[in-house]
Amino acid sequence: MRNYVNRLNMSNFFKRFSLLLALGCLLSVGYVQAQELNITVYPENVETLQDNPEGFLEDPLVNGGINVPGNSETENNFKLSEGNVQFGVSAEVGFSPMSKYLNIPLSVGYKGFSLAVNVPFYIQRKAKYSHGYVSAYGGLGDVSASLSYKLQKQSIFEAISFTTSFPTGNKNRMSKGYIVPMGTGSFDFIFSNTFQYRHTHFRIYNNISYRLSGKCKRDIKLAVPYYDEDTVLRSGNEMINYVTSNGNLLSCNTSFDYPAFSWMSVHAGFAVMNSSAGTLYHKHTFSWNDDVYEFPTEKANQAYTSIEVRGAIAFSYWGIDLMCVVAQPVYVYTQNQNIKDSQKFNFYIRLSKKIF
Repeated sequence: MRNYVNRLNMSNFFKRFSLLLALGCLLSVGYVQAQELNITVYPENVETLQDNPEGFLEDPLVNGGINVPGNSETENNFKLSEGNVQFGVSAEVGFSPMSKYLNIPLSVGYKGFSLAVNVPFYIQRKAKYSHGYVSAYGGLGDVSASLSYKLQKQSIFEAISFTTSFPTGNKNRMSKGYIVPMGTGSFDFIFSNTFQYRHTHFRIYNNISYRLSGKCKRDIKLAVPYYDEDTVLRSGNEMINYVTSNGNLLSCNTSFDYPAFSWMSVHAGFAVMNSSAGTLYHKHTFSWNDDVYEFPTEKANQAYTSIEVRGAIAFSYWGIDLMCVVAQPVYVYTQNQNIKDSQKFNFYIRLSKKIF
């Protein structure tokens, strides 16, 4: 985590910081959009999340990186509506190392056009801190809406989609004094192109997407002890105004699908992902004086490039899909060791059913 204290050349501030270390771990109170936010002064919170965006990078609901369709999904989603308006409601449950969730996809289609809304609810979500992972349980995620146009010619299917992700998830969800966000806290936009070639004995699938991340604002109020002019120890407040943005994410996911049986298929493929650095801005003001410490917008530590090999097996019965995906990075380049450590063997399990 970037420690802004080390960059302040004010002797009185160093005295206050030394006092903080002597007093130990103090609780602080913050307010974000009229919501009370309790965090700890030490260890870190907001800047740690910005430097260790493992939940953002590896959450299937967020980045869409693991986006392999199951057997029933192939039949239901990879076809055009036949002149009439068609409505669809599905339900899915997903499990990954960073999250467990329930998602309700809603859709309406007419000929080649389709409008879909995803309403996710997290059963559990994790965030990574210097001492390990912190979990939070139960919370609405970021609702997204997608507009797609589908093309189909014989065995070739293609869809172009534009998705808007709304910051409906609680970006300041607290657990044991730490922030475990249920959403990115920003309006995000995803452009994607999906291609599938269907043969009698195999299928080739490819998805290319680009996620453009918006800005997230957090205002945190810290309780800080200080000495007044008479050297009397008093309690004051420090306000930190954060403006952050996650890195923009470009991903390409390709798989070869072999339908071994009518109820089971095997997938093998690879994924390439590239994320930009993201940004971080913060300003500090104090209740006991008029000092303002403002740090210009700088790059965060989210930049990375990775190549993964992936394998999956899909089962379907009575229209229920069970998809099990495993991924192993074969190349990772990043300047942030924390991200590199997290880009290891990964898995994802999804159970889904089209209701109607």
